[in-house]
Amino acid sequence: MATTIPCNIDTTPMANELNSVSNHVMGTTAAVVTMQGAVISAENNSANKVCSNVNRGFFTMIRSQISQKIANKHSKVEALIMHLAQQRRQLVSIRSNMEREYGRISERYIKIFSSINKELESRIRQLDQPVFEIVCKHMLTSSNRMNALSSWASTSQSEGLTQAQQILISKMKRNAQIALEQSGDFLDNLNEQRMIAQRVLITGNRRNDDACMQIPVVVYETITNPSGIPSSDIKINDNMTGVNASDIQTAILTEKELPWTRQQLPEAVSEEFMRMVDASGKEARIKKLIQQMYASTQVETI
Repeated sequence: MATTIPCNIDTTPMANELNSVSNHVMGTTAAVVTMQGAVISAENNSANKVCSNVNRGFFTMIRSQISQKIANKHSKVEALIMHLAQQRRQLVSIRSNMEREYGRISERYIKIFSSINKELESRIRQLDQPVFEIVCKHMLTSSNRMNALSSWASTSQSEGLTQAQQILISKMKRNAQIALEQSGDFLDNLNEQRMIAQRVLITGNRRNDDACMQIPVVVYETITNPSGIPSSDIKINDNMTGVNASDIQTAILTEKELPWTRQQLPEAVSEEFMRMVDASGKEARIKKLIQQMYASTQVETI
């Protein structure tokens, strides 16, 4: 059987305490909210500061790298510019040297070809002297004579017509006599030149006949080795036809007991050589040295 015990419980102190606890909880809540706002603000400031520092450091690093690359490229460009300037000076020096060499070579060859042209012109004139004489002398005289003997009409009186015709006929006879004399002189000179050419030139085929022919050669010795042993060599004119130069070289260089005979150079050869030396475009010192070497030359024949 249940028993009921009546009791009265005073909840006022508890309510008071709960009221105090509620006030404290509300204060704590406000403090927590304030602290949370402060923490969020501090975190925001810290994040902004960290981002600013990171951005500053990144841009500083990028700027330093760019500055380093610029300095490196600038040093390379300066080095290349100095190298190009040095190469430019070398190329300018080479160009000036080539221009001077070209000028000297062109001047030398101009002198050589001018002398060759003059020599060929003189030789052609000597070979075809009658032709040049008739063109430069007789044809000009004939042309002047033809211009002087142009026809003219007589306007004088009938009494002087006969005398004028006689004078004209006499002048024509005189001119014809002069032309015949000059033609005769030209034919005489032509026959004389032909006779001289026949005496000088070798006519007929003499390959099967016994003949003595003299071929000019140059034998020289050079010392190029340290032992001092000379080596001999021979130079033959390349324009000679019908002559085997290799056989001559072999005969002269291999045969040590050839009957060499010392002779004196003909006067015509000496005059021709001196004329060629004087006509060359060499300096006076070189010409004098060549003449001295030619004067001391010993000519031998086999």
